[in-house]
Amino acid sequence: MDFAKHASSFGAAAALYDRIRPRYPEAALRWALGDEPRAIVDLGAGTGILTRQLAELGHRVIAVEPDDEMRRQIGGDARPGSATAIPLGDATQDAVTAGQAYHWFAGEPAHAEIVRVLRPGGFFVPIWNVRDESVPWVAELSEVFDGHRARSVIDERHLPPEQFGPLFAAAELRLFHWSTPHTADSLVELIRSRSYYLVSDDDTRAALERQVCELASREFGEREYFDLPYVTYAYRAAKV
Repeated sequence: MDFAKHASSFGAAAALYDRIRPRYPEAALRWALGDEPRAIVDLGAGTGILTRQLAELGHRVIAVEPDDEMRRQIGGDARPGSATAIPLGDATQDAVTAGQAYHWFAGEPAHAEIVRVLRPGGFFVPIWNVRDESVPWVAELSEVFDGHRARSVIDERHLPPEQFGPLFAAAELRLFHWSTPHTADSLVELIRSRSYYLVSDDDTRAALERQVCELASREFGEREYFDLPYVTYAYRAAKV
């Protein structure tokens, strides 16, 4: 996989990404960050899906996102930057979050930069919405979404507690099960927001859309709406 190509592919579909990608369960955010207002950097903020949810919960949020097109969707305090170049001072933030973004970060250099901006006792909170592939049709959908390629390259699940390195205490993990309603058309829109689709040629894109429609038709027939189940993986790692 051309990692850089996939990582930089989302800007072309920024508006669609913001509209079709799922939000995060409020319970997961409250578990990871508590109820008191905090100063938070949402790192790799994309179009601001997580940023806006955090602001709605009363937190003071600065979004950091390298892609210009994605960043334009955010609103509020949104700054250019990356996981290795966070445009904030030392020890200024209570938490750093990363929604669907940590697997694009540059390992230890990113860990060191995150620790730099965290106050003593601050938390790093990477969080992912993952389709619940224990459901057979969802597992098949994921194969289509990911182009039948190995998921281990960007696998966002089952990170070991020491994943975030010696600068953090062992991470805590909590899982949250939930679902969101979809139609066959919205599933097609969802695949159009995926990096594999965005870097593919026209023939491959048409084939992917056809496979999604065929899967939805086979599983749900004439039903207009159905639920797409998710598991949200929320990690919380304290700065040492």
